[in-house]
Amino acid sequence: MIKYLKDLECINLERLLLLRGKELSLTDEECHILLLIDTFVTLHKKMITPSLLLKYSSLTPHEMDHILDSLLKKKWIFNKNGAICLNHFEEKLLENKEAPVEEKMNMIDVFEEQFGRPLTPMEFDSIKEWVQSGYSEEMILKALKEAVKSQVLTLRYIEGILINWAQNGVKERYIDEKPQERKVKESHYHWWEDE
Repeated sequence: MIKYLKDLECINLERLLLLRGKELSLTDEECHILLLIDTFVTLHKKMITPSLLLKYSSLTPHEMDHILDSLLKKKWIFNKNGAICLNHFEEKLLENKEAPVEEKMNMIDVFEEQFGRPLTPMEFDSIKEWVQSGYSEEMILKALKEAVKSQVLTLRYIEGILINWAQNGVKERYIDEKPQERKVKESHYHWWEDE
């Protein structure tokens, strides 16, 4: 199917490489070399060698070796009887492998969930001002947690907590640490030797 779409020129792999290069962890030089190799493959050039690539590039032989070595390690190319070949080039460009995104909770959603109602525009602006004045989202959410524990769900109370923590130098209220193990001194008394 991919070959069919490419043959119909529905997919332009060269443009796709240029647009997705950064996302695929490719440097500009690596993209350039891959484009050269793909061009030679399209022109049915059977023996693509580093010296051939050097003729069409401004890179030094040392830089070319470094880039080809990097592309080999990233499995974009492979060596077949001294010739450079692309390794599943089209599939790699077309695959949609998104990194697992950590679900970060939206702070406004957390407030609305805890308050049990949508926030008013003024409340929304107040929270925005806290962030702009230097409070981290984590700190604001911890202040909200403190307000929920105290069963006082007002932004004024939460702001009071933040101000109190800032004045007293408290950076984080709830430090997630393992409780320190209680150390008991070892006794070297051998009770069985007293007899």
